[in-house]
Amino acid sequence: MKLILDTEKCTGCDICLLACSAIKEEVFNPKIACMQIHSYYGKDGLIVAGQFCDLCLKCLEVCPTEAIILKNGLLSVDQESCNECGLCVEACPHGIIHISPSGKLLLCDQCGECLACCPRKAIYKEEVTV
Repeated sequence: MKLILDTEKCTGCDICLLACSAIKEEVFNPKIACMQIHSYYGKDGLIVAGQFCDLCLKCLEVCPTEAIILKNGLLSVDQESCNECGLCVEACPHGIIHISPSGKLLLCDQCGECLACCPRKAIYKEEVTV
């Protein structure tokens, strides 16, 4: 599965980012969400852009401890194996993998909590083959 953002439906409310950070780190902090959604007003109105993990697997390829795992088309992290080297953070072309303030490696595992929280249903899942 892959998360997709419908920018026509998104209002930039950041509820999905708050839900993600709450699920992953038990704090409401959109800066540590495992996705990026940016919204601003331009001359033509609201502009929304978003980025989720697209399963490029660059993080998996560079992980020296094999802490990043691909299983059934979903990524996960074995936190005990992660040495917090940051190679996956650097390798992510979308800048959405990061090490949290608590020291956990955070990446989008397609959990879908953001789908449940989006009031406009602007986020949906799409089947992909990995």
